[in-house]
Amino acid sequence: MSSTATNITTFSPGPEDPLALLPRTPVREYKKNDSIYDVEDRGDALYLVIDGRVKVSRLSPGGKEVVLDFYQRDDFFGETGFLGPDHQGERATALEKTSVMLWTIAELRRLMLRSPALGPALLRVLAQKLSDANRRVESLSLDPINRRLAKLLLDLGRRFGQPAEEQSIHLPPITHEQLARYVGTSREIVTQYMNQFRRDNLVKYSRRGLDLDVAVLKKYAEAA
Repeated sequence: MSSTATNITTFSPGPEDPLALLPRTPVREYKKNDSIYDVEDRGDALYLVIDGRVKVSRLSPGGKEVVLDFYQRDDFFGETGFLGPDHQGERATALEKTSVMLWTIAELRRLMLRSPALGPALLRVLAQKLSDANRRVESLSLDPINRRLAKLLLDLGRRFGQPAEEQSIHLPPITHEQLARYVGTSREIVTQYMNQFRRDNLVKYSRRGLDLDVAVLKKYAEAA
């Protein structure tokens, strides 16, 4: 794992945003594919993405990676640190050049004593993450793979997308392997469906990333 600490960038927190209550800490920088933390060296801390993208995953008992989620600027991750060492097992990886900031759990507890509003503000963030996780579990339980994949692309487009041509949304590059490990299937099956999506003009993709026709993809997900 390699990182460097630099001076801190500025935030633009909104009302009741935890960032309005958290002190700045040194920014840690990572190159693409660097480990931010691994199963063995994970500390009890809450992380914030300052710039770049992060993948958080966990290994199954059989040793297969399961992607838990992707994070970008202003997203918190590592919240399982609140649960202590008995609930470790995650790993976080930089998907591109990435900067993060962290607060140890012990430090957060001290901050919450000094600033009582911080606890509810963080709780709202964690509650939203739990709601998102519940929706994913529901999809994994009920949806066929093609619908899971379409829903994932729509969610990534909502969170990470930028407006592109003809009312489409552009996503930065993401591999079929990463998509497969998120929706719970093989890379070959994801490639099969992504090729079908491309033939049906739901998505366009290249080395630069993916362009999603959100309206058409949403109709497909609802009908799949």
